[in-house]
Amino acid sequence: MSDQSPLVTLAGIGKRYGSTWVLRDINLDFAPGHCTALVGENGAGKSTLVGVMSGTVAPTEGTLAIEGRTTALRSPRDGRAQGIGLIPQELAYVPDLTVAENIMLANWPRGRAWAPQRWMRRRAGEILDELDIRIDVRRRMAELPLAERQLVEVAKALASDVRLLILDEPTASLYAHETRTLLRHLHRLKQRGTCLVYVSHHLDECFEIGDRVAVLRNGGLVDLSPTGRTSPARTVSAMLGRDYAEPATLTGDGAAFPVAMEVSGWSRERRPALREVSFGIREGEVLGVFGLVGSGVEAVARGLGGDQAGITGSLVTGSVRRPVPRSPRRARRLSIGYVPSERKTEGLALSQSVAEHLTMMVIGRFARLGWMRSRAQARAGRELAERFDVRCRAVGQEVEQLSGGNQQKVLVASRMAAAPKVLVLHEPTRGVDIGSRAQIHRMLTEFARAGSSVVLVTSDLQEAVGATDRLIVLRDGRVVAELAGDEKTGNRALALAAAGGHHHD
Repeated sequence: MSDQSPLVTLAGIGKRYGSTWVLRDINLDFAPGHCTALVGENGAGKSTLVGVMSGTVAPTEGTLAIEGRTTALRSPRDGRAQGIGLIPQELAYVPDLTVAENIMLANWPRGRAWAPQRWMRRRAGEILDELDIRIDVRRRMAELPLAERQLVEVAKALASDVRLLILDEPTASLYAHETRTLLRHLHRLKQRGTCLVYVSHHLDECFEIGDRVAVLRNGGLVDLSPTGRTSPARTVSAMLGRDYAEPATLTGDGAAFPVAMEVSGWSRERRPALREVSFGIREGEVLGVFGLVGSGVEAVARGLGGDQAGITGSLVTGSVRRPVPRSPRRARRLSIGYVPSERKTEGLALSQSVAEHLTMMVIGRFARLGWMRSRAQARAGRELAERFDVRCRAVGQEVEQLSGGNQQKVLVASRMAAAPKVLVLHEPTRGVDIGSRAQIHRMLTEFARAGSSVVLVTSDLQEAVGATDRLIVLRDGRVVAELAGDEKTGNRALALAAAGGHHHD
C-alpha cells in the first residue's frame, strides 16, 4: 500500500461467536502516515475488527503482527503498550476534571503518587502545542464543546506514544464546522507519521481523510481501493452487495413545481432565535434546510412539527393563512408529518412491535366498533416492512431489538404511511449506517416525486447538498441564501452558513 514497511499487519483474521462467524479471513496492513477508512453496514464486522486491533477482542484464528513481529493483544492495555490507541464513539473522560488532569491521568509518570497542578498544566499544554491544538488546559472537560473534547482525547492518546490511532465514528455527534476542525488536525497527524484507522458512516469524510477505503460486508473484506481510484457510489455498492445509484435530484430550481405550503415571517425571540424566516415548500421536491448550531434550523423543524413554542408568523396553504401549529396534532391536521431528531426519546415507542409502530399513524383503519383488527394491522405492517426494507425477524418483534438503521426506517415509514402532504425530517440519518442512509434518501426522493413535499432539516453538509433538490441556508436566525442547480455546493453552503455566524455548542 506504500513504500514504507507496515506498522501493523493482519493475516487471516477470523472471529467466531458460537457457530456464527462475524469476521472471516481479513488480510490488511497499515503503514505510518497513512489513513485507512473502514466502512460497512451495521453488523458488517467493523466493531469486531477494531476490537481485534485494539486488544479488546481475541481473534479465533489468524495473526496480528507489529513491525513484523507476531503479537497477541490480550487487553487494551497490551494494545496501548504496543502503540495502538482507540478513541471510541462514547468518549472516556472525567467531566469534572480539567483538560490537563484528563490528559495526565492517562499519561501519569511512573513513580509519582502526586503531581502539582502547575506541572500538569505545563505538560498538558506542551502536548497540545505539539499538535497545534489551542484549548485552555484549565477548563473542565464538561465545559468544552464536543469537538474540543474529541481533540483532547486525540491528544491523550498521542501523548502515550500511540503510533496507530483508531477513531470510531469520531464525528457522529459533531456539526459541520466542528468536523472540519477535527479533520484538519487529523491531516496534521498523518503528516507527523501517525497511522490512522477512521471508522465512519460519512463517506465524504472517509474520502477526505482516507488514503484508501476498506469495505466490510458480512464479516469479509469485499473491497480495498485507494480513494483516488474509487467513488462513494462504488463503495456503497460494495457495502450493499448490489449496484447503487445516487437519487436523482432536480437540475433546475424547481420553479415549475407548484408551492404546497409557505413558511411566512417566522420570528422567535428566545434561543434559538428566528428573524422573519420565509420560504416556499414545493410539491414533488426535497427541500433542504441547512445551518450550523444556533442558526435556527432546529426551531424551524420543530415549528413545522408543532413542537416549538414562541414562534410568531404563519403557514400559508393554498390561499389560506394559518397560525404556526402549536401541537403535533395541529400539525397533522395540516397534513404535516414530522420525524424528530432523537428517535429513541422523541420518535419511537421502543416496546411496541414493528407492525404496531409502522401503522401507528393510521391506527384508525384497523379499529372497528371498539375492537382492533389485529390480523389486518399485522398484514399492513408486513406490507410496509417489505416496502421500506425494514429488516426484522417478524413484524411482531419489538422495535428496540432492531439495529439503529432499521429503527430509523420504521420511524420514517410510519410517517410516510399516513401520506402527509408535507413530510418534515430533522437529522433523519444521524447515527445511521451508510446502507440505511442511502435507502432513506431514496425513500424520501421517491416519496416527493409521487407528489408530496419533503423538508429535510440537517446539519450534515453532505446530506444537505447531495440528498436535496433545493437548499435553504440559515445563519443567525435568518435565511441568507437559497441554492439550487450548480450553485448548490458544499463549499458555498458552508461558507454562507458560517460567515459571521455565532456558534453555540
